Amino acid sequence: MIKKEGETMDRDTIFLYIIAVIASCFGLINCIQFFLKGNKTAQTVGTIISFKTINPENSKFRNSKWATISYKVNGRTYQSQNCIQVPMASQIGTTITVRYDTQNPEKLYSFFHFTNYCITYRCCYLHCSGYIQSCIR
Repeated sequence: MIKKEGETMDRDTIFLYIIAVIASCFGLINCIQFFLKGNKTAQTVGTIISFKTINPENSKFRNSKWATISYKVNGRTYQSQNCIQVPMASQIGTTITVRYDTQNPEKLYSFFHFTNYCITYRCCYLHCSGYIQSCIR
């Protein structure tokens, strides 16, 4: 690519910055959501009672499995109002750890703090590396 006089960043770099900023905002919003709702949620073990896949079940590429979970809280059995994403290898009867709303135990949460930390770290890394590269040029 031929640089014009006075042009400091090319279009590709600007595009990558925009993606890094959007992804950073996504990670930050999820972290804030986790910390705000973290003390209003609890964990329990649940069992998958039904699931659906986005694409046909035999398709592993670009597919995801969403399950309805049955779980107990304080001796009472609940069935989730919302579906959560589970590993593709999961089957009906598989037990998984779930996080539910203590005020409304029928609502499950699907945010995972490890994933949020990884996304935030990666976005910060991309942002800083892009900044350093633009300074070197």
